[in-house]
Amino acid sequence: MKNPITSILAGGAFAVMLAIPAAAAGTSQSNQIRNQWSPETLNGTVSMVEAGQHIMVVDQDHVPFDFVVTPHTRILYNNRPVTLSDMPQVQNKSVTVHFVPEGRGDIAQSIRING
Repeated sequence: MKNPITSILAGGAFAVMLAIPAAAAGTSQSNQIRNQWSPETLNGTVSMVEAGQHIMVVDQDHVPFDFVVTPHTRILYNNRPVTLSDMPQVQNKSVTVHFVPEGRGDIAQSIRING
């Protein structure tokens, strides 16, 4: 005859083994959601553009912010679309940058430069 305590312990161990992968899957999903930041907007002046490195530095109240400019970044200069490499000298011009903070840096979604 089987021992009822052994059956209960074996059943409990089996239930725990089934619950661990489900708990781990829920944890990774919550970590993924937690690592996605909301888009933000920054207003300032352009202090530097490095087209070869795909970087624009914007100064806001004497604090520099570096932005990664991707091929998907929309750039408007005097309400005209331009690319980072086509952009004329824009140092010290006012700028509004919509961006998403990420682990690899602040990714510019759109840049509006006023002449």
